[in-house]
Amino acid sequence: MILFLLFYILVIPISVLLHEIGHGLGVVWTSKSNAHVFLGNRNKENKESFRLGRLHFHIYWSFIGFVCWEGKLTKRQRAVALAGGPIMSLLLMVILGVVALLVTQGDLRSFLWSATIFNLLQFLVTIIPITYPRWMGAYYGHPSDGLQLLRLLRR
Repeated sequence: MILFLLFYILVIPISVLLHEIGHGLGVVWTSKSNAHVFLGNRNKENKESFRLGRLHFHIYWSFIGFVCWEGKLTKRQRAVALAGGPIMSLLLMVILGVVALLVTQGDLRSFLWSATIFNLLQFLVTIIPITYPRWMGAYYGHPSDGLQLLRLLRR
């Protein structure tokens, strides 16, 4: 029960935040723009909490996240920024999976496998080109990272 609560309270929000940081790093690495990383809704109530270089963090503990950037990015820069989130989720999945394989303790191993599966699902849900359905709450009507990438590459 405690591991389930830890998963719900820590793993999901931190995985979402790291996914969004992946987008932000794509912006910062390929441009001179600032990236605003949001954990929680992207609105006036979610004010900047802190910044690390050109990454500006707006943290309101949540299960959703967004990134926006300042200025115009080239097609290549936008593609790197859009791919950064799913790549981060995939990287987290691999790292957590390897650690889970190395751990012999049952509960900790189960916890790590759960985090691995969550990041795999996050990767799949964001890389598949779809417009998010109503049941996805705050994401409803938004295009997935994969759909945004596909539209960008088709232009």
